[in-house]
Amino acid sequence: MPCRKEITAKLIGCAGKFWQKTQKIKLLIKFWGFSCFKKGLFEESVSCFDEVLKVDDKQVKVWSNRSLALSGLKKFKEAHDSVDRAITLDNQFAESWYNKATIYIKQEQLQKAIENLDRFIQMKPEHHLAIFLKSDLLRKLEKFDLAILACKRVVELKPDYMNALINLGQLLSDQEQYEEALIYLNRAQEIEPKFPAIYNNIGVTFERMGRFSDAHDYFLKAIALNPKFTEALLNCGVTLEKLGRLEEAVQYYDQILAADNKNAAAYFNRATCLERLQKLDESIADYNKVIELEPKKEKDASWNRALVMLCKGDYEFGWQEYENRLKLDYAQSFYDTERLKAFHWNGDPRALPGKKLLVRAEQGLGDTLQFCRYVKLLSAMGAKVTLRVQKPLMNVLEGLEGLENLNSDADPYPEFDYYCNLMSLPLLLKTTVESIPNEIPYLKADPDKVKAWADRLGPKVNKRVGLVWSGGFRPDRPDLWLLNRRRNIELIQLIGLKTKGIEFHSLQKGELPEAELVVQHLRNWVGPKIINHADQLTDFTETAALIENLDLLISVDTSTPHLAGALGKPVWLMNRFDTCWRWFLHRSDSPWYPTFRIFRQKSYDDWTPVVEEVKVALDEFAKT
Repeated sequence: MPCRKEITAKLIGCAGKFWQKTQKIKLLIKFWGFSCFKKGLFEESVSCFDEVLKVDDKQVKVWSNRSLALSGLKKFKEAHDSVDRAITLDNQFAESWYNKATIYIKQEQLQKAIENLDRFIQMKPEHHLAIFLKSDLLRKLEKFDLAILACKRVVELKPDYMNALINLGQLLSDQEQYEEALIYLNRAQEIEPKFPAIYNNIGVTFERMGRFSDAHDYFLKAIALNPKFTEALLNCGVTLEKLGRLEEAVQYYDQILAADNKNAAAYFNRATCLERLQKLDESIADYNKVIELEPKKEKDASWNRALVMLCKGDYEFGWQEYENRLKLDYAQSFYDTERLKAFHWNGDPRALPGKKLLVRAEQGLGDTLQFCRYVKLLSAMGAKVTLRVQKPLMNVLEGLEGLENLNSDADPYPEFDYYCNLMSLPLLLKTTVESIPNEIPYLKADPDKVKAWADRLGPKVNKRVGLVWSGGFRPDRPDLWLLNRRRNIELIQLIGLKTKGIEFHSLQKGELPEAELVVQHLRNWVGPKIINHADQLTDFTETAALIENLDLLISVDTSTPHLAGALGKPVWLMNRFDTCWRWFLHRSDSPWYPTFRIFRQKSYDDWTPVVEEVKVALDEFAKT
């Protein structure tokens, strides 16, 4: 059989001989041009349209459709010329405006595409497909409110249009309008109860709402309809992680990788699970695979791999990898490395004598309290050190040895010759586990405030033990909210710490733990009496002064134990199973803080044995 190109050539040849004799040939060629276009045979389509236009160049529809065939050949200038000719002939032929929008979409000029779609919609205001297309373009331009309005208009025009219901649900979910999103997604589910993507989208919305069990149920429904639905399998794994069911999450990632051993997202998610399960070598292997497969994920995978290396005690490689934090998306505005690159100190000690070195604190308050110990070493190398820190730490760091000046991160930058980031100092100074600078105390409490607290507490009758069961909440970092939940202990779980000869003092600040303390005492609390000092703990200098009056601090992993460790006071750290890298694995001591004793969860999210172990140690402590 002859191919379409041969048929096209014969038709055009016939046209040359018989065009004047029969209108049927003209119609046949026009029809054949449309047919070729629909089949994606754009060259043949253009040839047919050109033949028609040779005889009658007033054919608006031919000019208009010719433009789409030309755009299919990526001849965009000719395509615009063709559709513009159609518009010049008849600017009320609505399809020309739609076609011009289509050409702009292929050129990725989405705003111009929307402008031309609007002309089409003005003429055909109930054309739901055009409005739906406009909604999608607005979404791609991140004009989400307008995209939602357009999609709602589509649903008004065609209430059972599934694609619009699904997209509208996704848009609303992305904008954190979860309840309304579920209305449209549930309507889509009623129309098509066997469409797995709908269940997946409902699951995503529940997951964003923090309703992880509900999310898990819907991901399972999606998978039941399509067992090879990779996105749902991946989402199911993520939700299981958030539910603390890590082994089950790993099984879902295994299932994905069994079918597709190049799925970087599955490797990445499995690596984080394995890390939290303390399977560090397996975790590193998966992060290596991510870096091999997906360059876009390299910075995140390298950063996570650094944390695993540090947890293993591989400081030589770990500190190098730790520099990848400078590349993370959320950190770009802080690090501003391009602007400061010329002033960066590279670790060469010969550059420091007599020079002003600005050291910039980063990350959390606990990190600053831990790593400010390096200032003394820099000073010994001849640097005049200015430490730029978080405003809440300004007063408590005033007595730091080796410090020339303090600068709040809320104030303008001071003059400096060189700068470095605080948490790059272990790399720059070649810190190993054996060479961690752990001379304590390296911070001192204000003597007047220490005395004021001694007077406030009165004569000492029992041993004084401080308690911290909840770390600080950071509303700007939702990625840390689940971590906060894992590291914190509900106060009710400490009920068994009541010990003869021990007097407990709360060092908690913050609305939630303070309220928890009040509520438990109002509920006929049968645990230890815990004296609340929240009103007096107005800043870190007050906390430091209170700590100096205590015999021991028992705390979860937050900034307060770092402060106590820097002051040289005894600290018992109650540590979660998926430990922070700085506490290593399986150690009950800390090379960072000689006065630390670490009580670790033996299994994921189980504090009961930890509290029991602390209770036994408290009984012994009370007797000494």
